[in-house]
Amino acid sequence: MVPDVTMAAARSATPSGVWILLEPVSHPDLAPIQIHDNLFAIGRAEAPFDAYPPELAAELSRRHARLFCEHDAVYLADLGSTNGTSVNGVPIRTAIAPLHDGDVVGLGKALRYRIHLKHGPAPRARARLASLTLTPEPDGTALQAIVVTQFPFLVSKGEDTFARYRDSEPAQVNYLSRRHAHLFLKGGEPYVEDLGSTNGTFINGTRLDEQAVPLHDGDTLAFGGRHFVYRAGLQWDDPVSDTAPTRIGVTQVPPGADADRTTFVAAADSFLDIFCVDSPPAPAIEPEHAPIGAEPETQPQGRLEALGARMAHVLGLKTVPDARHLRWWGAAALAVVVLAAWILLRGAAPENRTEDLLARGDYARAAAVSAAGLADDPGNVRLRALDTEAQLKAGLPPWMQAVDQRRFARAAAQVAAMRRQAGGNPELAPLLAELDWIVQLRAYAATRGGAQAPVRDAADAARIRQLLKQWEDQGDAYQRAFVIMSAYVPAYRDAYAAALSDIRKLALQEASHEAAKPETATHDAP
Repeated sequence: MVPDVTMAAARSATPSGVWILLEPVSHPDLAPIQIHDNLFAIGRAEAPFDAYPPELAAELSRRHARLFCEHDAVYLADLGSTNGTSVNGVPIRTAIAPLHDGDVVGLGKALRYRIHLKHGPAPRARARLASLTLTPEPDGTALQAIVVTQFPFLVSKGEDTFARYRDSEPAQVNYLSRRHAHLFLKGGEPYVEDLGSTNGTFINGTRLDEQAVPLHDGDTLAFGGRHFVYRAGLQWDDPVSDTAPTRIGVTQVPPGADADRTTFVAAADSFLDIFCVDSPPAPAIEPEHAPIGAEPETQPQGRLEALGARMAHVLGLKTVPDARHLRWWGAAALAVVVLAAWILLRGAAPENRTEDLLARGDYARAAAVSAAGLADDPGNVRLRALDTEAQLKAGLPPWMQAVDQRRFARAAAQVAAMRRQAGGNPELAPLLAELDWIVQLRAYAATRGGAQAPVRDAADAARIRQLLKQWEDQGDAYQRAFVIMSAYVPAYRDAYAAALSDIRKLALQEASHEAAKPETATHDAP
């Protein structure tokens, strides 16, 4: 049995004192995982997964997923893992999923955990990190010192902390990625994690791998090359009592630093933004590799020359057109760019429109848009997951209403309509099969005077046995379908519970009928 692992933090993950317990479902011999930090790393080299049997740890990627707390809510983000991450059987690749008490999280193909949200006081730290100061190295650089008082802190070429150097050092800023790295607290201690940046994050000259590492006082921290290089300084406070005033945003200027040339970061970034997964940046915008000491790649000087070089590459020309031809070529290049942008936007439109409609609660239109998109792009995994959500949220409520009102023909027609609209989504087939079975079960129970009514005759007994056999043969599939559908439409749990009640009652009546049959006596010949 793998030992229990507790991730302790300086304070609770949320103001209400919520902490998280991961209860193993697929392998009950594994110990539960307690999480008190507001960020928990999931990967085969991370604790406690690094102590798992090799066949289980192999299910995880090195940077598989992150579980985090923010604004009194708990979220799960997949980081492009090989074997995927799911919530209640629904893949969450390229998305961030909110978690609720009782949800089942799947990591790869073999590991599943049930989420339990617990309330109570979290462990207190002996000291509190008041601020983290990043002092530029070497002395005399044009960079400003950075004082971070709230975490997490995102290192990004799009954030003002670094984007301010775009005019003076454009090539150096381009060594940074839009989501380059982030600093966060784990157990009250500062950690740094590279977010898969193109040009890397370095601690004391060593490039980080997929794992976050602790940041110590005096460490040298470099982002993307030799330009954005800082020495870390940690400022600690003594523990404060529960009645002591909170000093958010109150910082001291680090010794020897100029207050006018220091960037104070008193507002934390959002994990929701940090772990959004984007497509990798284009190599023409970010150099492929920029270790400490490297210089930027030489780029064409001047906007016209750069445009000409890119046009020549795109159009397959062996020579670069000179400035005299660029005005004419400019219109052609603009047309190419507009056409490419239109194609890209058109390709992404079904996913984006479906997500927007789902967010607005317009489930019927979302289902229509996703179904049409899948007809054109049946292999689109992201759109297929969105279509499953849209079809269920649009179709289940009227189906449940029809079943509750015993309008079983209407309920069957609703299932048929969902099947026609979502014909390009194979994920829906087993879900709709369960709905068909429930309609047949509830309808037959109603026609015979209720599931608790005694068996009338041999035909009645045969039909009951047929329904029972369907349940026995498809029980596991029905349970999986139930988990998925109830995750999207929680009210479906009542409809499923009513069906299970009917099948149990019918099973009792059928068993009583069999027991009441007279035994056929046999007699030996005299």
